[in-house]
Amino acid sequence: MRRTHVIAVWAACTLVGGFLLALPDDGPRLISFSEAHGPGLLDTVGALLIAAGSALAWWWIWRDRRRLAAAPLWWQVAAPISGGLGLGLITASVLADFHLWWAIGALLVTLVQIGLFVSVSGIGAHRPTRVRVTGYVTRGEGDDMQLLVFEYADHPGTHLPGGGVERGELLNDAMVRETYEETGITGPLTVVSVVGVQSGRFTDTRRPYLNVYFHLHTDDPRRTWPHTMIGDPGVWDTGAPVTATFIPVPQARDLLRTTGNHQHAFLHLLPTATTHPLSRPDPT
Repeated sequence: MRRTHVIAVWAACTLVGGFLLALPDDGPRLISFSEAHGPGLLDTVGALLIAAGSALAWWWIWRDRRRLAAAPLWWQVAAPISGGLGLGLITASVLADFHLWWAIGALLVTLVQIGLFVSVSGIGAHRPTRVRVTGYVTRGEGDDMQLLVFEYADHPGTHLPGGGVERGELLNDAMVRETYEETGITGPLTVVSVVGVQSGRFTDTRRPYLNVYFHLHTDDPRRTWPHTMIGDPGVWDTGAPVTATFIPVPQARDLLRTTGNHQHAFLHLLPTATTHPLSRPDPT
């Protein structure tokens, strides 16, 4: 589910639920909390809508909670205090007949949710360029050269191995690591050269990225094999089943045209010789 869908559903539930709560409800009370408070049918439906929207919002915020570490310290302190105060006002209004305090409490909770949405989305925050690596892993030479690609079992498209560079990691080491993790290739893996550099923005977060394309060489004799993706806990494709395959470079050029980020762009720059290696062999 995309962030825009979550925000749209949350906003719709909050607005419709708030509207129902604001309407006069002169019908019989379904539950009596106090002399002045007790929800009727409209209030019950409104409260359930708001609760459902809030549950969805908090689930999304919790899922991306690691991004909150980049928020200012004052907001990390103020958000739970304001949210707790809002919930306290709502509870006091319902149980102790403090009229309209629920509206102030609901406003506080809604503002906190909006602020947390902004924090986990990175809106308005400084987002440093994400450095990535992508690999053209080949075997053979000349007209017999083949390229390693993989496909997810549950997601369409043909992909090249690659991913983000970890803190303090050399680019060529990151490329070797990502290839082993994402394809399960065996045997020595040699980085031959850098063949291209690409820059742009991620379509979902709009964060800028710099993608360095490497040419790597392997002697793995297999044509195709299954593999389980290795990665950090919490990353969406960690543990996902994939199928890795060697295919002729001309065929790969056509298949990669349909993927994002123009992964076919540097295929014509692949050299035919595997000289001047940049990286170490298989670390195992």
